[in-house]
Amino acid sequence: MKEWYKNRQKEYYFNEAKKNNLISRAYYKIEEIDKKQRILGNNQRVLDLGCSPGGWIQYITKKYPNSKILGIDLLDLKIEKNKNTNFLKEDLNNYNDVCKYLQDHNLIFDNIISDIAPNTSGIQSVDQSKSHQLCELCFAFVDKYLNKNGNFLIKNFQGEDTQSLFNEIKKKFSKTIYIKPKASEKVSKEIYILALSKK
Repeated sequence: MKEWYKNRQKEYYFNEAKKNNLISRAYYKIEEIDKKQRILGNNQRVLDLGCSPGGWIQYITKKYPNSKILGIDLLDLKIEKNKNTNFLKEDLNNYNDVCKYLQDHNLIFDNIISDIAPNTSGIQSVDQSKSHQLCELCFAFVDKYLNKNGNFLIKNFQGEDTQSLFNEIKKKFSKTIYIKPKASEKVSKEIYILALSKK
């Protein structure tokens, strides 16, 4: 067994997710953010971009069973959906196709969230650049598809573009902050940008 996997197995949140039949440690990230910031709620409409394997959807359906969720990813969900969960298998890079789907179904959301990450190369600068591009892609949905006073949450691999992304997002919201959940690996460059109350 590879050494990195042995170390991952020992990691607390990885083991907790396995013990509690959760699809991934991502469940604990959104749980912590939501408990501290109260970004989600029942009877809301949530767009989860890059949702596979489904950790964040798993949390929302358990905590807020009356909320309606649309998950979008080019990879399949690995969790069972409930009656309030829909899934669109689509590459977010096909932005116009995704927008057509949202428009055809008259969809607008109270929260747009994303734990999306690029396929990593191991080259930090390349991975950070790819992460920035994905963040910009997800942020593009905010203008048309996020309600006024809605919230936006996005994961970013920290790099030279992170602060400019933060400043760009900040312009459209009443409050914008950085968050590093405990369930994020300590050595990871990932950080979350949370934008509250769209102007």
